[in-house]
Amino acid sequence: MNSIAGRDLAVSAGAVSSNPGAASSRVLHVELTSQQRRLRHLRSIAARNIVNKNGSPLLDTYFTLHLCQEDRIPRDFYKSEVIRDSLNPTWRSLDFAMLPDLLDTSVSCFVVRIWGGREEQYQLLIEWKVNLDGLRYTGQQIRSRNPNEIIFGLNDGYYAAEFDQKESSDRKKNSLLQVDQSSVRNSYSVFSLLRLQTAQRAIKQTQVTVQKIGKEIEEKLRTTASCTEKKKERECMQLRIGILRCELERQRKALTREMDMMQKERTQLVKKGEASSTKHQGLESERKSLTELQKECTAKREVFLKSNAQLTFRCRQLISELSYIYPIDVNNQNDYVICGVKLPNSEDFQAKDDGTVAVALGYTAHLVLMISSFLHIPLRYPVIQKGSRSSIKDTITDKLSEKEREFPLYPRGERFQFEYGVYLLNKNIAQLRYQHGLSTPDLRQTLPNLKSFLEHGLLVRCDRHNISMSIPVLPQSHLSVSTASEVGFPTLSSSPERDIPKWASSDADKQKCQTPPPSYNTAMTQPDPMVTPEVPSTEIVSIETEESHKGLERYDGEKLQFSLLGQLFF
Repeated sequence: MNSIAGRDLAVSAGAVSSNPGAASSRVLHVELTSQQRRLRHLRSIAARNIVNKNGSPLLDTYFTLHLCQEDRIPRDFYKSEVIRDSLNPTWRSLDFAMLPDLLDTSVSCFVVRIWGGREEQYQLLIEWKVNLDGLRYTGQQIRSRNPNEIIFGLNDGYYAAEFDQKESSDRKKNSLLQVDQSSVRNSYSVFSLLRLQTAQRAIKQTQVTVQKIGKEIEEKLRTTASCTEKKKERECMQLRIGILRCELERQRKALTREMDMMQKERTQLVKKGEASSTKHQGLESERKSLTELQKECTAKREVFLKSNAQLTFRCRQLISELSYIYPIDVNNQNDYVICGVKLPNSEDFQAKDDGTVAVALGYTAHLVLMISSFLHIPLRYPVIQKGSRSSIKDTITDKLSEKEREFPLYPRGERFQFEYGVYLLNKNIAQLRYQHGLSTPDLRQTLPNLKSFLEHGLLVRCDRHNISMSIPVLPQSHLSVSTASEVGFPTLSSSPERDIPKWASSDADKQKCQTPPPSYNTAMTQPDPMVTPEVPSTEIVSIETEESHKGLERYDGEKLQFSLLGQLFF
């Protein structure tokens, strides 16, 4: 057992911990020879660098405090909490409320035992007999370099044992202490100390008297406990009887109110039963009416599905005919042409081809505008159709004024205005492709992007000689009379001569333009489907479902712009 008892430490100027920059600051620690440290000054205990002889990397530790006696070490008067998995435990501050009442806290000598182990099996690791007057001040923070060292936290800082005996022996016992003169005060006089001692004795005597009287009171309470307990039970029973009587009276009044309310509810229940019978009869009549309405709704739904399927079918047919009016082909030089007019990519425009480019862009803009109208897809950049003098508007860029938002699709003025207009037209084509699940790697390829959109996105052939026949064409009479009348649009009629485009100059071109689309010939040779047996509603639903999978379920028939169709055909 290590013993640290009665070591005399010399007072040195270095033991003074104060702020040298502030003369009036409070001195935290002054090492005086006459200074006394007691058990009541102890605030916390910590251990550092615990050596574990069992070889375990970590331990569960706690400490106990014992009083010093000559022949034996008595039972501990304080036991700390257990710190888990640590060889450098710092226990929380001492709780003096846990100390025995008769413990003398003025002692300066006691025994500290540190226990360690695992799984609730502890053994003694360190045992120190400590004299607080012989400890060495280490500062305001815990500092330790020695194995199995115990740090004691007092009011003015942390203290530890003096391991370096040579350094301790070299200190001068009576060295000078430099302090601020303004902070020097007179110490207690002999008479003041006598008064304090007298007061402490009086307090001790009072405490002894209080304990004696307390024991006498406890003894009297034990002797009269039986009688007092019976009196308490009697008073409790009397109080309970009074409460139960009040509760009984309250329950009787509540029962009377409930009986009256029950009678009223019974009367109302009879009235509600009569009303329920009347409403039940009305419900039966309404149920019969609902059955009739359901039958009527089913019939109207079948009509709606037929009309919707025919409308979707007609929309696909119009797009097929639109590809006949504006065919996109590849000539012998592998250049893309629309209606026989070459349209290079947006970066390959040349000044000598300005007229041709303007005509081709007019056809392209009209084709894009009509496709968006038939598909009911509003273009992000609106197109103003004026033939070879078409233009396009940028309504998105906020930095442009209202007059600067229109860009020409024909070479005029600054080249940038024309090139930006072509860029916006290509963006519209990319928008249509995106709506049908097609990506646009290169915006500059105007006609190739539009042609691939028609062929792969809408499944329509873009050349006039090979119009896609994957979509059957309804008879013209049925489309003009039945579909238009059912949907609510006017019937359209025209002659093929009015459909000749203005660009047709040669006789071959005129003959080619006068040749109606194959859909017209097919319509004249096919029988009227309305005359043949009616197509079951399930087939109409399957047609509608197939078209919806191709991205055409958005085409609402009531919103198709037949006025644009009139501009196209008439």
